[in-house]
Amino acid sequence: MATEYTCITRKIEVHLHRHGEDEDAVQRYKNEFQIWNEINNNLYKVANFISSHLFFNDAFVDRLRVQSNEYRDLLDLISKTTDAKEIKALENRKKALDAEFKRQQKIFLKGGSEDEKGSEKTAIRRIAVETFPNIPYSIINSLNDQISKTYNSSRFDVSIGKRTVPNYKKGIPVPFLMANGSGKIALREREDGSPYVLFPRGLEWDLHFGKDSSNNREIVKRVFNGEYKACDSSLQQAKNKKIFLSLVVKIPKKNHNLNPDRIVGVDLGINIPLYAALNDNDYGGMGIGSREQFLKVRMRMSAQKRELQRNLRQSTNGGHGRAQKLQALERLEGKERNWVHLQNHIFSKSIIEYALKNNAGAIQMERLTGFGRDKNDEVDSNFKFILRYWSFYELQTMIEYKANAAGIEVRYVDPYHTSQTCSFCGHYEKGQRLNQSTFVCKNPDCEKGKGKKLSDGTYQGINADWNAARNIALSDKIVDRKKK
Repeated sequence: MATEYTCITRKIEVHLHRHGEDEDAVQRYKNEFQIWNEINNNLYKVANFISSHLFFNDAFVDRLRVQSNEYRDLLDLISKTTDAKEIKALENRKKALDAEFKRQQKIFLKGGSEDEKGSEKTAIRRIAVETFPNIPYSIINSLNDQISKTYNSSRFDVSIGKRTVPNYKKGIPVPFLMANGSGKIALREREDGSPYVLFPRGLEWDLHFGKDSSNNREIVKRVFNGEYKACDSSLQQAKNKKIFLSLVVKIPKKNHNLNPDRIVGVDLGINIPLYAALNDNDYGGMGIGSREQFLKVRMRMSAQKRELQRNLRQSTNGGHGRAQKLQALERLEGKERNWVHLQNHIFSKSIIEYALKNNAGAIQMERLTGFGRDKNDEVDSNFKFILRYWSFYELQTMIEYKANAAGIEVRYVDPYHTSQTCSFCGHYEKGQRLNQSTFVCKNPDCEKGKGKKLSDGTYQGINADWNAARNIALSDKIVDRKKK
């Protein structure tokens, strides 16, 4: 059986290599850093240029429709005609005109000739290379692939006004090809064994691992040994001017011989950030994290942030040194993001460990579209705080790529009624979830969904988060993660 692979990304600090301390070497260092600044400071312009051209290419067909008197007359006739056969004939003529407009669009994209080879992406790349001669061709080529992929995924939403055309800010990652045409990879070793990345225009970036808590040095070593494969990656300059390599590595999936019929359901909640349950267990489960810990840390950080903002409000009203005065606020915001990021790493790792421990071959999670909102698409009051301060989407992304590396399938399900349905009998009724922690099934024939019977004739109930997680594990309403 062929080996299956998955991709991981490792963030590693890099420094531009110094080729000595003599005058020529110092000047070379300055010149190379100027080349980097030229690329880094202008790449967002290329990205927006490509995005705008993709949108214009779509609008080109609309412009042809608007300018066609025949097309407008057809639309008018279709709206007024009631005869079915006549409507069908008009619709067929409309389809023929649409096909002709598409053909004209392709001719336009190919430079005016129907025989010209190439695609929309090729045509845009050619224009971008001519417009931005100071940006290396290989970087524009990689960026063009990324922007086109992003735009295509949002094309429909843009067309119906659900979102705007993707736009990019200064400081976006600078993508580059890891392997050139001859097969030589950009990740290399010097004679002394130190790793570096050979960047376009001959720039050499030395890798600095620091404390290396993520074991990045070992990963790079395995790339050199041929165990792993380095894929196209990127460089990005942070606000503190440090430059980081986002190294994409393809690694073989681990074979754990998991049971594909055993499924872990993951419920996202308020009191407990994550609750995991199995589809074939009538008990058990595991809660991950706590609201108390979350509130304690985030409220403390929020109070520090408000106090700092209050103190800075008067001292940053224009004048020199504004950026320096705001550095403390930026550092605190960075700590907030890092804390959430770390917690998501811890939680996602716990879910994978739970799945492996129980030999589960799949993980199912709720699709986040509409998560925490009522039927009027308003944010539920119970979810306002948690949605404001927690990144559930990042958490799901981490679970997904870690599961992929472990050979576990990840699926998304429709979250409709998962918290108000009994996972034992399937009975749905409003009010069965008494509060955030307790669920009691109102089906008179269901015993397991009520929990222990108390002396007063009422029922103790079952764990509401576990019940919701088990419903997710049992659900067969598989949906796309993004589409609603």
